Amino acid sequence: MEIYSRQFGLIIAYILPGFIALVGVAPLLPLVALWLRPLSNGIELGPPIYALLAATAVGMIVSCFRWLLIDPLLRLTGVPQSVSDYRLLEDKLEAVNYLVEAHYRYYQFYANALIGILFAYLVNRFLHTSMLLGFGTDLGVLILCAVLLAGSRDALSKYRHRSHQLAAKVVEKV
Repeated sequence: MEIYSRQFGLIIAYILPGFIALVGVAPLLPLVALWLRPLSNGIELGPPIYALLAATAVGMIVSCFRWLLIDPLLRLTGVPQSVSDYRLLEDKLEAVNYLVEAHYRYYQFYANALIGILFAYLVNRFLHTSMLLGFGTDLGVLILCAVLLAGSRDALSKYRHRSHQLAAKVVEKV
């Protein structure tokens, strides 16, 4: 069961946000659009595998932008810093992994999806690749981004707060 939990964490942290960003550039890159086409009756595994690998790579890049843009923004809103000495938690690896899977992966998804959606939307908005883009879509994307930012702040805050609590318990026992 633990391996499925970790795989789910990686999927929500990197692959889904990367896929969102890929969908955003598909109108500009015919090869990417080809990768994202649904399978036809003749089973072709190449394009879905390319799309999965590309989504993973793009998701990792999106995560870098998240680190550069969202992490400092959330710090400014009062989200506490990480535990300063992780050596305190070496004996509590199972508990740390639980906190990562229960909170940090969701933070990664919310914040990475926010970056992926902003990227995809802005590319399509400025290049006029869809007739559906207008005030209603702008408002919808704005609301979605606000919700993702709030969700990312909540998940990161819970992760860091509970990590501090865990570290404090370790220090108490010493």
